Amino acid sequence: MIFDKQYDMIVVGAGPGGSVAAREAAEKGLKVLLLERDREIGIPVRCGEAVGISGLLEFFDKEHDIVQKYRKKYKIRFVAPNGQVLDLNHESEAAVLDRKFFDAELGRMASLAGVTVVTMANVTGLVIEDNFVRGVKFIYQGKKHEILSKIVIAADGVESRVGRWSGINTTPKFNDIESCVQYTMSDIDVEEDRMDFYFGKEVAPTGYLWVFPKGERTANVGLGINGEYSRKKKAVKYLDDFVDKNFPGGSIINTTCGGVICGETLEKISGNGIMLVGDAAHQTNAITGGGIINAMKAGKISAAVAKVAIEKNDFSENILKQYDKKWHKKQGKANHKFYIIKSIIENIDNEILNRITEELNSKPFKKRTLIKIFTKVLIKYPKLILELPKLFN
Repeated sequence: MIFDKQYDMIVVGAGPGGSVAAREAAEKGLKVLLLERDREIGIPVRCGEAVGISGLLEFFDKEHDIVQKYRKKYKIRFVAPNGQVLDLNHESEAAVLDRKFFDAELGRMASLAGVTVVTMANVTGLVIEDNFVRGVKFIYQGKKHEILSKIVIAADGVESRVGRWSGINTTPKFNDIESCVQYTMSDIDVEEDRMDFYFGKEVAPTGYLWVFPKGERTANVGLGINGEYSRKKKAVKYLDDFVDKNFPGGSIINTTCGGVICGETLEKISGNGIMLVGDAAHQTNAITGGGIINAMKAGKISAAVAKVAIEKNDFSENILKQYDKKWHKKQGKANHKFYIIKSIIENIDNEILNRITEELNSKPFKKRTLIKIFTKVLIKYPKLILELPKLFN
């Protein structure tokens, strides 16, 4: 493969955020190179794969194959620590994606928009001159390359090396990292139109366990727990205990594991010649750990800011920090509130969860709503009321 000596933008990482950033920039007339370390876009998968349809519709027409293939209405069921089941009067329109297919489609769309997409390109460093990121160094098919660019997008995941190389502190707080593991299981009894969420210290301390259906007798079954708890008992052991109890005859056809940052967005997500997107910038939802749509939103914003910077021929942090501001306005404020809520509710004990479930089960189905749950939590956990002002600061 022959590379040009310089591009307007080089994107490192072809996950949802990187692919959207690359495509959006190319559609704005920028010359873009997208580098992916793995041999294939979409692997390895590191998430539960569930997203809200409203988020997808920000990036796809409702007639797009992605939306048509995965769009579905799901009932929601909570399971308390003592096993009580709470069917909610809440229906969520969502999609349980096949990330391998989904990410590959985003990469294909970027390519069709004019992006030069390269897999098996291992980025080994940055070109830095006068405190500006000026390009990247990478190895492709055994050959070393050094390519210049006006802007670099670091979309290389939670372990982002590119961000660190640029001088941005990307180190997360230990308590903001969730140890996550998921099995895709087949030959199990699940309802195809219902998402199940299990809570409790014995099931998933400080987190939750999910069962997301993926078709006939198949589902993603996974959980996330705080890193502090995983020292005592590994996340995979919690999951194995649950599977042995609830799906003893099922087959595990795929295993996914990794760390997920459930903290706040990094204080700084841009610098001279660089912007961080997605997990690299810690842009996940602190409560759910979801990051697909957030990464895509960030990718779109970064492309718009890159276009302005190139028009001004100014790639300094002073210009690129507009990305920080636009992200904060678009999603960062909400993520901050999610982080506060997470820090409060993750310590609610089993007894309170059991009592809330029992009380709501005594109510008519139409009154079993998410608002009712939150109200009950306020009543049973008064400390939360004292913390609420933080949400509006």
